[in-house]
Amino acid sequence: MTKVFTNKEFIEKCKWLVNSVPNVYHSENGTWCTLHNGYWWMDCVVSIKGLLWGFKADKNKAHGGAVYLSNGVADFGANEGIDYCIDKSRDFKNIIPGEYLCMKGTKYNHAGIYLGDGCVFECTTGWNARRCIISSIDSDGNRYYQGVKNNAKWTYHGKLKYIDYKDNSYKERVKELQRILNEQYHCNLKVDGSFGPKTSRLCMDHYLYFKKNAPIHIKWLQERLILLGYSCGKSGVDGSFGYDTLKAVKKFQKDKKLDVDGYVGANTSKKLVE
Repeated sequence: MTKVFTNKEFIEKCKWLVNSVPNVYHSENGTWCTLHNGYWWMDCVVSIKGLLWGFKADKNKAHGGAVYLSNGVADFGANEGIDYCIDKSRDFKNIIPGEYLCMKGTKYNHAGIYLGDGCVFECTTGWNARRCIISSIDSDGNRYYQGVKNNAKWTYHGKLKYIDYKDNSYKERVKELQRILNEQYHCNLKVDGSFGPKTSRLCMDHYLYFKKNAPIHIKWLQERLILLGYSCGKSGVDGSFGYDTLKAVKKFQKDKKLDVDGYVGANTSKKLVE
């Protein structure tokens, strides 16, 4: 099956809906992704399917440019969307960016997309938002918005079969690491996607270890480990190099036949982006 987006592209599309597209929550048959009084009508699952069907907020095209059932994407309800996912789970410790969320098994019917760093895209009437927002999730699936908890919680997550979760190419993964090094340590490293001597040296100079204070860099480490199938514990991606992250690093090092010392320098970082 041809994938519609990579997970990173999909995440950027979701953020675009929140930040750049005027929208309002409206759930009614036949009104999906339509423009009324300057606002695009969305609901939780329509916003997701609309993107997958090609929504571009084009005022000159029906449904903003989205075409029903295009790109091989089925029409599904909010909780039914999990049936179009693989690696379905009720354990939120290992959720990765771009995964689908729902409330299957509860009295609620709702969907969202995990954006990473504990953030979720959702179009909701919750908290009286009545639009697309970026909310928060904890390791138990609880939902928060601007610090306020909602009674309805997420129950399942999974990888949509329409999204490529391979995390792009090796070169792009190296670029991501280089950007992280620049952001965390002000390295002024050229972001060229080449794991050359300068990138290697900076990984050595700014290596990660148990209880180090480098939250941006540690979040990158945790996201890579989780994406590769190594649990970082109940807290998931929290930017704290605790015991669970140390355990994950050592298991990764053992599997990759590296020195099992728990230190994330050049060799371990290179393996993490391969």
